[in-house]
Amino acid sequence: MGADAFSLLHAGVQKAIWSMGWKELHAIQVAAIEAILGEQGHVLIAAQTAGGKTEAAFLPIISKLAANPQPSVQALYVGPLKALINDQFARLEILCEQLDIPVHRWHGDVPGTRKKRLRDDPGGILLITPESLESNFINFGNQVARIYKNIEFVVIDELHSFLASVRGIHLLSLLARLSAATARRPRLVGLSATLGDLTSACRFLEPDDPSTVRIINDASATREVRFGMKAYLQRDHPEGTDSRRLTPHEIADLAEQIEENDLGATQPLATKLSEPPIPRTEVRPADELDEIADDVLRAFASSTNLIFGNSKASIELLADRLHERVRLERWPADPFIVHHGSLSKDLREEGEEILKSGRPTTALCSSTLEMGIDIGAVRAVGQLDVPWSVASTVQRLGRSGRRAGDAAIMRMYVRDDSPHRKSTLTSLLFPNLLRAVAITRLMVNKWLEPLDSDRLHLSTLVHQILSWLRQTGGTSAAMLYTALIAEGPFRNVNAEQFETLLRCLAANDLIEQMPEGELILALTGERVTAAADFYAAFQGTEEYTVRHDGEQIGKLQSSLLPPIGENIILAGRRWRVDEIVPATLCVFVSPSRGGKAPVFRGARGDVHTRVSQEMRTVLFTVEEPPYLDVSGKMLLASARRVASLSGLTRCDVLIRPSAVQWFPWLGTRGLVTLSLCAATAGIAHEADALSITYHTSPEGFREHIRSVESRHFTALELASRMPVKIFEKFDGALSDDLLDLANARDRLDLDAAVEAAQTALRHLP
Repeated sequence: MGADAFSLLHAGVQKAIWSMGWKELHAIQVAAIEAILGEQGHVLIAAQTAGGKTEAAFLPIISKLAANPQPSVQALYVGPLKALINDQFARLEILCEQLDIPVHRWHGDVPGTRKKRLRDDPGGILLITPESLESNFINFGNQVARIYKNIEFVVIDELHSFLASVRGIHLLSLLARLSAATARRPRLVGLSATLGDLTSACRFLEPDDPSTVRIINDASATREVRFGMKAYLQRDHPEGTDSRRLTPHEIADLAEQIEENDLGATQPLATKLSEPPIPRTEVRPADELDEIADDVLRAFASSTNLIFGNSKASIELLADRLHERVRLERWPADPFIVHHGSLSKDLREEGEEILKSGRPTTALCSSTLEMGIDIGAVRAVGQLDVPWSVASTVQRLGRSGRRAGDAAIMRMYVRDDSPHRKSTLTSLLFPNLLRAVAITRLMVNKWLEPLDSDRLHLSTLVHQILSWLRQTGGTSAAMLYTALIAEGPFRNVNAEQFETLLRCLAANDLIEQMPEGELILALTGERVTAAADFYAAFQGTEEYTVRHDGEQIGKLQSSLLPPIGENIILAGRRWRVDEIVPATLCVFVSPSRGGKAPVFRGARGDVHTRVSQEMRTVLFTVEEPPYLDVSGKMLLASARRVASLSGLTRCDVLIRPSAVQWFPWLGTRGLVTLSLCAATAGIAHEADALSITYHTSPEGFREHIRSVESRHFTALELASRMPVKIFEKFDGALSDDLLDLANARDRLDLDAAVEAAQTALRHLP
């Protein structure tokens, strides 16, 4: 079982391994034992889901702790989700129970008595979320040095979820503050199943010298992947259009109308070819969601599965259709449950227990089950609508096939707008289908979105300044600059920008300076840092609890509450809103026969330029993906014909009588940049998922593109024209100049826009 590595472990750990019946150590576990026990630097362990990463990290760490126990927390495990912490807590307890190494957990659902027990007698291993670690600094700042004085290791699980995100920079800041408080620099061990750019991940762990991070990459591990994609057309058409079923010839002939209508408008056509729906008795006309429900019933009803959605609303709607079908067809048991962050903790945990029970259950879920929570053997994964990134697709696919010999299985349901009288050229290219195929091709080629390390993260810096002052009661600007910027994670911020930011905080009554120069919290700063939602560095919102007969069903955001008397769908069940009580932030509901999914606030994801470029490749080649169903192949063939007849295959710029339509094949940030260039130049325009239409002459367009190519516009100038500038939690405390600087760095891509302009100029007729 890797005898040499096994011999390095503490005798008590060896005994624990034998008692659990292990026959051998995985290759990554052998390498991790040797690296953590025999070396001194940070470690990155990258392996597929269920590859034994947690044990790889903790077997040698527990050996270190068993050999030299100290009266403080010695190892910190940081996870992005409470459920993941609960799962790993149970696994580590088993490993440590014979070694007298205490294992603690700290998050919002852990009783205060257990947290107090840890504070009074710290030791062993602590599992925690970044937000709860923040609460340690805020509420027990004077005890942090004592609780963590002998900290040796920090294990960061699901490392990919922290890279280049608000939570990631928040975590790095907390670790920098932990080092400052304890005068120790613990070794970091990153764990992830989804990493494309290992160098970027190493830079996250060790920004000063990424090459010193020891990489343990189980790249040789392979497993069978079964992947299928089914395409659908949505049937919600503008008023006055019909919804008759499309024949194969009509789908193939869609493109013929491109030349007859400005910018690709078509005559009324609708719906799709698919397997015949399962017979139903209700009067409501079938739509594409019914057909997806039909397929889910066929493919997912008799085993344990996960079906992910891009939005909570789509999850709720599909769950409602499935529950309705199960009821109408009188199934003996309903195998479908709902799991997302707006449901109550009790309902989520109940769902997790049902999944672990072994009886056939399919959870319709958001990213809450995307991480490596142990919910038993998942046979297959469904995906409703296209994920925004390759990384998310890979992560979700990896939730299935975790047992040795099992295949990873994904069934993706792709929905595009059905053609109708007002269809645009972009909609006739079926962009969601193009993106789904492009993401799949990139996944097969093992490409993942790279880390964006250029962001300023000013909002999170504000959060950390306020937190530091709350923790310490006051400190100097020089100390903040050293700890958070010079030696911390906010190294993209220079001294002048930091000074300007402090002035903004003072102007907003968040901080003030004492006569001797020390910075302290001002009255507004005291109030902000005392709020219950301060611990999270990302934007929060007030929520109302939804209740029925004393049971908590879930939560709805206050700004999106339905009116009294309206029917909603929540937790896959139908409810009528009976009462809203602002004083207690409660919504009381009762069961109902009608319902619609509530609105949940959530941002659309960013699409990377590499994905958009791959969409172009998909559109302009003749390859027919073998995993695509008959309807998808027909729609892809139609999109390719539309591209050919419209002239898009010859040039990405289409000259119309009254406008110019440009398909630059850029990601979200690049398209936003080009749109701001047009706005700055005073050119009327509209942007969609793939293109920008300029209401100007061909000569005017050419002149404008030349100005983009010559960098006539600066990123800062473009950011100043953004209609919405506030995106993150503390953006409102920043001046317009700082907001423009942050948005120019964080949300625009001028280099990509310039490169696209150069390409367009080379190919313009």
